[in-house]
Amino acid sequence: MGKRVILSLFLIILLAFTIIISGCSKSDERKYDTFAKCMTEKGVVMYGSFTCAACRKQRKEFGASFDLIKEIECHPRGENSQTELCLKKDISKTPTWMLEKDGNEVKRLVGYQSFESLAEFSGCKFQEDTING
Repeated sequence: MGKRVILSLFLIILLAFTIIISGCSKSDERKYDTFAKCMTEKGVVMYGSFTCAACRKQRKEFGASFDLIKEIECHPRGENSQTELCLKKDISKTPTWMLEKDGNEVKRLVGYQSFESLAEFSGCKFQEDTING
C-alpha cells in the first residue's frame, strides 16, 4: 500500500510540474502578438510553402503569434494553396514578404528575415509583448 501512495504522489507532482511548465511556455509563444498584428494591419503578407525550411524557421521565430500574420501558401499540394496567385505575383522563392496596398505590391523582401528587418520593412515597432501575471 505504501508504494502505491508514493507512486501516486510522484505522479501528482509530475503532472503539476508539467502543467506549470506548459503554461509558462504558452505565454512565451504569444510574445509577438502586437508586432504581428501591426504587420498585418500595414498590409504585410508572407508568401510561403509548407515544404520550405526557411518558412518553418520564420514561423517558429514568431511562435503562436504567427497565426496573426497573413500567409499565402504557394505550394500546389499545400493546405489552401493559392499557387496561381503566387505565380501572378512572381514568387520565385519562399518566404517572400510583401507589403501590399489594395492588393498591389509596394515592396518585397525575399528569404528569411530578422525581426529587425521586418520592423524596418513594415514600419512597425518591434518589441516583445509584456505578459502580466
